[in-house]
Amino acid sequence: MAERLKILSIPGMSRRDFLKLTGGTAATLASSTLMMELLQACASPSSTGASTKTLTIGISGDPDTLDPEFGQSSRTNELIKNRYAQWSRYKEIDAGGGNFKADLGNVIGEALESFSVDADGVTVHMKVRQAKFASGNNQTADDFIYKVQRALGIPNAGTAFDFNIIGVSGPDQVTKSGDMDITFKLAHPSPILGPMLRDQDAGIIDSALLKQHVTSDDKWGQKWLAKNSAGGGAYSVSSWTPGTKLVLRANKNYWGPKPYFETVVLQVVPSSDDRVLLLKNGTIDIAADLSSDSATRLKGSSGVNVISAPTIAQDMFGFVCNRPPFNNVKVRQAIAYAIPYQQLVNDILRGEAKVAKGVFPQNSIWFTNEDYPYTTDPQKAKQMLSAAGAGNLKFTVEIRDSDADAQALAVPIQSALQQIGVTMDINKLASAQFQQHLGQGGAQAWIQSGLGAYVDDPFYQCFLWYTTKAVINWFKYSSPVVDQVNDQLQAELDVSKRKSLGSQLQKQLNIDLPYISLGEPNFLLPVRDNISGFLYEPDGILTYRFFKRS
Repeated sequence: MAERLKILSIPGMSRRDFLKLTGGTAATLASSTLMMELLQACASPSSTGASTKTLTIGISGDPDTLDPEFGQSSRTNELIKNRYAQWSRYKEIDAGGGNFKADLGNVIGEALESFSVDADGVTVHMKVRQAKFASGNNQTADDFIYKVQRALGIPNAGTAFDFNIIGVSGPDQVTKSGDMDITFKLAHPSPILGPMLRDQDAGIIDSALLKQHVTSDDKWGQKWLAKNSAGGGAYSVSSWTPGTKLVLRANKNYWGPKPYFETVVLQVVPSSDDRVLLLKNGTIDIAADLSSDSATRLKGSSGVNVISAPTIAQDMFGFVCNRPPFNNVKVRQAIAYAIPYQQLVNDILRGEAKVAKGVFPQNSIWFTNEDYPYTTDPQKAKQMLSAAGAGNLKFTVEIRDSDADAQALAVPIQSALQQIGVTMDINKLASAQFQQHLGQGGAQAWIQSGLGAYVDDPFYQCFLWYTTKAVINWFKYSSPVVDQVNDQLQAELDVSKRKSLGSQLQKQLNIDLPYISLGEPNFLLPVRDNISGFLYEPDGILTYRFFKRS
């Protein structure tokens, strides 16, 4: 194994440290229930969680929905993944320290017992696992058929992507060949069939239960499923008080190994500072949704570890390539020479990242070290801007107001660009407006942290980001070369040929630069030092059933 997960030990924090840290906000928060809990916890010996069998995670906000067809935010996706059994999963391997990582080359059955592909490459035979849903209903082939019908039948359902990318665009391509048997007829061979069916959105729904909540004006039971569970995963929803907490209970009917934690509490704590304090005093077990700076600054407190796992994620400086000034590739390349890459990794990402060597992340198994000349060279950046006729350049970059890392990265970039005569205005937007602008290409440029592919594959990357008709072509980028490579990757199963095509793709992207990778950040998870069982997968989503308390 090339890299181990690192555990950064963190030494201790006194009550005095706590009062110093909260001095600027104590007056505002003194009357709040949360602050009272913090003070009380700091005044007494730490005790983690309501019981040893309860895992408490501090989160920044509620999920958008509980419906598995609409996994958009990371919190929503995490809840889907833990409440629903997906068709398949990556086998986990030891990563040291009681933690795990996904074996990306080994996809095994989850809700499926097994699956195989015929020599034609398009006929897929699937055997459904003998299992029960949380409701007690038996899982059968009918539930898998219903999942496909629902995913393709609901307008704009995110799960449609999971099936479309493997060559399933109509429910007639999926047939029942027995009570526990299914057959897929793909439009083309798919090199990512197994990985796509392990996507959290692909979770199997208890169709018998959901159909009890279908109405004449809601044929797919969307209203009910947005706030309830109908899954067969390791956990199910026990209660949800929006804005306060969501409680999960272990599914007694789960077919796999019994989770250590019987209860998982997702406690909404909007302030990142408060999540840090609650972790330090042992009120919560995991502090989620922290910036790189907040996570790595967890010093001065005993009993806390920061789990650090290499990823295929990137902090992206995206260009909208069909709008001035970034419709000129020379301008995009010039900006790339002005970025202070090492400073960003050292000072903003606190050393928990790699300096990029290409548009593709280095931790990808498909990364090839193609020519990527962009180093910090302000003089070259000036010369290129002059040659491109882009003197006195001015543009606006948009950032999500909740993305702390993006905001922190933007400041030194703004300063670096000023030094070469470029004015970059920073516009912070509410999440909904930022997302709308991304989809519409309404910005000139944007910065977003922690973006990455859920499946480590060049075709997935193309289909998702880079082709002219990509699912989320936020760059409004178009390249005939990339489109052609994508068409070949779609059905090519030979690994050596796929490597060659992936190399062509990276060469073209490194020239065209639809975005600049500002750094390749590690996944950071601050936990109490008696918590282990973290499983790292490319989606960066926590899998609760592996966690344990020592």
